[in-house]
Amino acid sequence: NCKVVDGLSSVNLGATSQSTTAAASSTAAATTTAAASTGAAATSTAAATTAAAAATSTASATTAAATTSAAAATSAADDAITTRVKGYIDAGTCSSVSANTNCGSGATSYYKSFTYNGKNVIISSQVPDHPAENDPLVSNPNTRCERWQYVVLPTDPTKASTGVATRLGTTGLAVTGGAFFNDLSSPSGDLALFNEGASLDSCLGHSAPGGAYHYHANINCTNAGAASGSTNPDTCLLIGYMMDGVPMYGFCKDSSGVQFKSCYKLTATASTGTVETSSGTYSNIGRTQSDYEYDSAAFTAGSCQLDEGNGAIHPTTGKYSYFATVDYPYVPIFYYGNEGKKTECSAA
Repeated sequence: NCKVVDGLSSVNLGATSQSTTAAASSTAAATTTAAASTGAAATSTAAATTAAAAATSTASATTAAATTSAAAATSAADDAITTRVKGYIDAGTCSSVSANTNCGSGATSYYKSFTYNGKNVIISSQVPDHPAENDPLVSNPNTRCERWQYVVLPTDPTKASTGVATRLGTTGLAVTGGAFFNDLSSPSGDLALFNEGASLDSCLGHSAPGGAYHYHANINCTNAGAASGSTNPDTCLLIGYMMDGVPMYGFCKDSSGVQFKSCYKLTATASTGTVETSSGTYSNIGRTQSDYEYDSAAFTAGSCQLDEGNGAIHPTTGKYSYFATVDYPYVPIFYYGNEGKKTECSAA
């Protein structure tokens, strides 16, 4: 039901036309008969000169046309949103992000990632490009609204020696136009899947107050827009970027062909329960963050592959990346990018 806006707009380049006018003078007809042969030779020479000039002019016009075509092929016009964001970046402008009044089925989905000044710039309206909020088991009083924003990220972040815990709110931007939140539903440590699971749509997303549509796990629905295929570990689909610039993938296998598995486990004193969502039933899951702990021994033994941030080296790119998992925490809950978390700014 969302209207999707393409990240690029077309551009019509007006063709430049050139014409060369050659003027030739002819001798008066009243020349003497004796000079006829000389006149013919002169005319022949003039014709040759004119032909050579015409050939040069044609070659010149062809070269100009080729140059124009090459320029058109190597440059694409920015849409109005991209132009505005580049202006904000150049001016050092970063205003706070807020929702506008375009909400629900009237909201426009937008996502674009491009390199500018050596950085990975992402623009998002925080509205997904797939059916959303259409099938939760329990109605959510909030609905998605456009929240135009951009973030300037490092293009090739590496893993830092320590991680920083994510907080409530946007932790990453999805290729669908939506956003990622972490595992929490409150500052006190209550977990979102257990407490909010029934209000999630089949993509495991819903909106917070203020219209901020977000996912708490992998984008789990079949029709997931640009993230379709994220549940296939053989595809290992890029589904977004965390706010530290580290790329995030859906389900994925490591270089040995084993699906990446979280190293978190329930504590001995965990309080657990079962929750029904439109995406499926989750049994024996923790209710609060304190119900889980990171299992370093399992990581060392190789029975799980991800660090505390749900990160590892990507089997194909060789880059440090985050991965969505079937089990807790489902999405990254620590930032490990060496340049730290970046701030989202208004693109409105």
